[in-house]
Amino acid sequence: MVGQRDEHGVDGLRRRVERALDEGRGRKVVEPLLERLLGMAPEGDPAQVFAHRHLAELRLERDPWRAALHLRKVIAAHPNDDVSHSLMALAQALLGNYRSAVAGYRRALAITPNNPWYHHNLGHLLDVALDEPRAALPHLQMALDHADPPEHEITASAAHCLARCGRLDDALALAEEAAMAAPESKDHATLLDWIQRGAPPDEPSLPVGSGRRGGPSEAPKPSFERVERGCRTADAIVEVLLERHMRDDGFSAEIRERARAMWADYRDEREPRVKKPEICAAAVHYAIALISGAGVTQASVAQRYGVAAKSVSTRYGDIRQTLALTPGDPRYGA
Repeated sequence: MVGQRDEHGVDGLRRRVERALDEGRGRKVVEPLLERLLGMAPEGDPAQVFAHRHLAELRLERDPWRAALHLRKVIAAHPNDDVSHSLMALAQALLGNYRSAVAGYRRALAITPNNPWYHHNLGHLLDVALDEPRAALPHLQMALDHADPPEHEITASAAHCLARCGRLDDALALAEEAAMAAPESKDHATLLDWIQRGAPPDEPSLPVGSGRRGGPSEAPKPSFERVERGCRTADAIVEVLLERHMRDDGFSAEIRERARAMWADYRDEREPRVKKPEICAAAVHYAIALISGAGVTQASVAQRYGVAAKSVSTRYGDIRQTLALTPGDPRYGA
């Protein structure tokens, strides 16, 4: 029976989808399950919104038009979800609808006003896609101010924009900084050369950053692999990341404390080798969100931490197995 709320209906199918996502199953397995869930769940049901969200993420780069249709449903249900607005902006940018993309990033910033990557992507669109460098500059400056630690992609985009605004000395300083931070980047080297030659306007200026011809890619959030001031271990960085991102996501102080307890329990039991603290923090964030009943996806959490969803899935699976997590686990639930 359509809409039946039992193990063989909507709830059971959603759990099946969640297991497939947790196990890192591929698109060919997950997408048909999500389509089935979409057809089974009633209009406006949380399970239907869940399906729309994941289908949007799966289809974004391959089929941005269909992804945008899914995201409309998600945004209608959760208008204050900044990640959905930013994904819609990216879909519109991929479709070449740059003014719609700008509007999407502005909506995301209205919800999360200090997000450096929303400012960066908005500024980069204004500078490169819409040829409005002076309108772009305040956003790129905000991105520079709020990226902690500094990110070479943001630095390079700001240098490009400053050069187009005629501020060559400032542009040169930032371009040199970006080139030093990422010496392997051919784009940064080309940008630096262009600025050193006076940023000639008759030359096509290279869109800064990988894959940005015609519009910006959704850049990852700042990496915290370089240790923040006052933090001397990877364990400490994981805790800093959890506190920052879970607070931004609206989790209470009590739940944030439970997240730190989960990380401590997992660390003590497993003694993991932490090469990238963002992945561990994102996996704990996702685990706590599931236990707390928050409607998040691995992809949305991964985007917040600037890591791959598959990496989050793998680490989350290890946390779940090591700690024998259960739905609503009383050790970590509210």
